Formats: sequence, structure tokens, C-alpha cells
Amino acid sequence: MITLNTEKGLTRIATWEDVLTRPGFTVDIDPKTAVLKSIIGSYAFQTFVPCGLASCHTPHGRGYLVVTNDGRETNIGKDCGKKYFSVDFERLAKVYDRDLRAKERREALTELQHQIPGLRARILALKEGENGANWIHRNLTPLRQGLPSPLPQMIQRMVRQRDGALTRSRLATAEELELMRAQGQRLTPGQIIEEPAGQLAGLAALYEENDLRELLVKRMEPLDQVEAADVDMLPDKALRELAKWATTIEPTLAQAEAALAAGRRLLTQTNLRQLAPFLSGEENRQALATYLQRLPA
Repeated sequence: MITLNTEKGLTRIATWEDVLTRPGFTVDIDPKTAVLKSIIGSYAFQTFVPCGLASCHTPHGRGYLVVTNDGRETNIGKDCGKKYFSVDFERLAKVYDRDLRAKERREALTELQHQIPGLRARILALKEGENGANWIHRNLTPLRQGLPSPLPQMIQRMVRQRDGALTRSRLATAEELELMRAQGQRLTPGQIIEEPAGQLAGLAALYEENDLRELLVKRMEPLDQVEAADVDMLPDKALRELAKWATTIEPTLAQAEAALAAGRRLLTQTNLRQLAPFLSGEENRQALATYLQRLPA
């Protein structure tokens, strides 16, 4: 990629051949007589290009396009620039890099401003669509607190362990104790066996990092700031922070979509009916049944 930083903004050049044919571009500038005026562009390639200094021509993949005081252009690798032009090159490179980053950030935020209506529509659909984030958030609440004991405590433990396996405890039989002794296992009075009793699908919907209000509301709040901003007038700190935040939008929405999918797997009658055997008492089982009636089969 070749980027020119001009007064009119950033310009991308497709190929190195387009650079070589620019007016005034030369591949043989004498660093002993040339005086750097400015850096006007930068490039990064997987295949190397030779340095434009007559006494160097070292192949490199990253470098700068420079202009000399007499108006000629050439390309210089970062190391070549330091070697032949010392502090002048380093100063110009710092100014160029700083200005380039600022313009790239402003360019990215301006592009984002045009995308905001579409983003808001996507977020609204994720929140308010059928069995969307609002529905999932509302129906996850009883799993955390509200269902009869010991279900919330069981689910909290599974979330901490990040494992949806359901198990039931029972005393080991005489045959099992004998086998454990033969295997050299240490036994305790009232030896307990944990038996598989099911597997909750979609438990990840309850993980802290998959909180849909956090993902779709709190993390999306800077959209208002970007929408209202005059991008060209943003101070450096705000520009830097908003541009950095902008890079998180798509990963955050992807995470929200995955959390939605997990929530829909978790919140079904078939899946959560596996919890019924862990309840004692008709009243408690009826409370679970009433909750399950709110969910799809």
C-alpha cells in the first residue's frame, strides 16, 4: 500500500509503477548533495523495492517518499533515511507519521458517520427483534435469581466453571468403593459419586463478557458523540479515543450476535427442563414450569 499525504487529504496509489512514473521522481539521488524538504508519502510491501539513493539502493519493504529542496522525489527506507540524513529525516518522519495518523483517524470517523444509520438499524434489530437481546435479558434474570433454590446457585457454579454439565451426587455403592480401593484411590467416609445428569446448551449467554446490555447499549454509546462531532475540529485526544473505539464496533457486534445465539439455545423449554429433577416439592416444580411456559419449546 502506498499512501500520499497531501494538503487535500490522503491519496492511495495502487502500484509501485505509478510511483516511478510520477513527475520529478528519480531513483538516483545523491545524498551528499540532496537536502530533504519534506516527506510526502509512505509505503509497505511484501516484496522489496530498492532505495532511491544513488549510493544505497538497499532493498526494503517499508519506507517513505520524500521531496528534496530542488523539487525531486525519491523513496528512502527508514534505516537509510537515518543513516544518510540523520536528525533531519527523523524529525520529518515524526511529523509525517503524526499527521498521517491524524488524517487516517479523521478519515475513518468521517466514513463511520456515513455508516451510523445502518449501524443503528442493526443494533435495534439485535435488541428488539424476535427473541432478541431485550427478550433474552429479561428471561435470563430468573436463572440468576428468581427460580427456586438450588437452581440459581447451581447455575452460578456452572458459570464460574464455564461448563454446562449437570451432575447429581449420590453415595458410592459397595462395588464402587471396592473398585476405587483397588485403583488406589483415597476414600472418605460417605464417599460421593457425581453422575452426569444432562448438559445445558448455551450457558455462555450467562458469562459476564456476553452481557447484551453492556455490548449493545453501553459500548455503543460513543456513536452519539461521533454522530454529533465536527471531525475536522476534534482535538487529538478525542480523535485518538474515538478512532480506537471505532475499531471495536464490528467485533462487539459479532460478540453480541454470538451471545444472542447462545441465549436462544439456553432459553428453551427442552433445554431448561433438565433442571426439574434438582427441585424438591410440587410448589418449586410448578414455579419452574410457569417460567418455562414463557419460553419456546
